Amino acid sequence: MDSKQTVMALYGAYAARDAEEISGLLHDEVVWTAPAGNATQVALGLGRPEDAGPPRGVNNLDRDAIVTFMAYNFARFFGDVENDFRTVVAEGEVVVVEHRLSATLPNGRSYVNDYCFVYEVPDGKVWRIREYMVTRGGWDQVFGEGEPLQLVEYVIE
Repeated sequence: MDSKQTVMALYGAYAARDAEEISGLLHDEVVWTAPAGNATQVALGLGRPEDAGPPRGVNNLDRDAIVTFMAYNFARFFGDVENDFRTVVAEGEVVVVEHRLSATLPNGRSYVNDYCFVYEVPDGKVWRIREYMVTRGGWDQVFGEGEPLQLVEYVIE
């Protein structure tokens, strides 16, 4: 598999919640970096609003955390998921994926947000994931004007 096929296979395993396949596509030292204090992290009890700010590694997910999130917790938070892939570009080991995620949240709110992910895929395994999103828009959709509360208990499988 080339880098682009590996990333798209990861999305397929993610959608199928296949922990074994997800794990097999990830490098042992993979790291996923997302904006600190984002609404999803806060609503899952994995971060705090005051964590927001410049990147500083406070929210990096390691391999076990990535598999747990993708296979077990994503679907507990996002229901009726639709991914509209807009751009998937690969050059060597780097794959950039732009997509719009539409879903229903546990509190019944609709969620639509644009994401851009940059994947580094040396030797057929995802080694780095950098996530970019509309953080303010996500925050407004998850919490509205209400208090930022944990909406779902994060389960460790």
